[in-house]
Amino acid sequence: MNIKNIQEITNLEQLDGILESCKATPTSEIMPGGSFYKLKSRDFRYPNGSIQRREFVDKRPATIVVPEDPAGKLIMVVQPTALTEEGALIEFPAGYAEPGEDDKTAGIRELLEETGLATESKHITDLGCHYQDPGLIRQPVHTYLAEYCQQIQKPKPDHGEYIQLYKVRKGLFFEMLRAGYVKDANTYIADIQALFYLGILEY
Repeated sequence: MNIKNIQEITNLEQLDGILESCKATPTSEIMPGGSFYKLKSRDFRYPNGSIQRREFVDKRPATIVVPEDPAGKLIMVVQPTALTEEGALIEFPAGYAEPGEDDKTAGIRELLEETGLATESKHITDLGCHYQDPGLIRQPVHTYLAEYCQQIQKPKPDHGEYIQLYKVRKGLFFEMLRAGYVKDANTYIADIQALFYLGILEY
């Protein structure tokens, strides 16, 4: 195909229309799920009228929080990750919502449990959300920046969790991103969002 025949997107309103016209809409739910993770199957209608059946993981909403201390340094988590090749990853505090919790409340709770850190609500900024694996996982991951965090208690990780905390200046964390040290996709995306918001990165 001649590349000249590919339509150019010139503004966000045009992009909104393209995304709206390209939606897959659910037509039925086939398979009930289990408890924490639910494997489901559902039929979807595509814009051309075809019906496609997709299996997906349905789970509780997830939130990741990028904590910043009063000196402007980021607080990161290093913990074992048994299913990865590396065996341990750099992450930010994150977790799943309890029944009845919204994503922000879940993030505040996970931040306190994993790090002992807290801050005033006015210093917590919604950075948006992203899909961790849109071909498999239905729910997005919500991202928040928590500035001026203070440690108000000892960390209280969940049973079986092993968490180490470190602080790092934002410029060094960006170098860690560039050098490939940050391999957790949620952490990578959350940090890029935070660095743009804080003005460390510019378009």
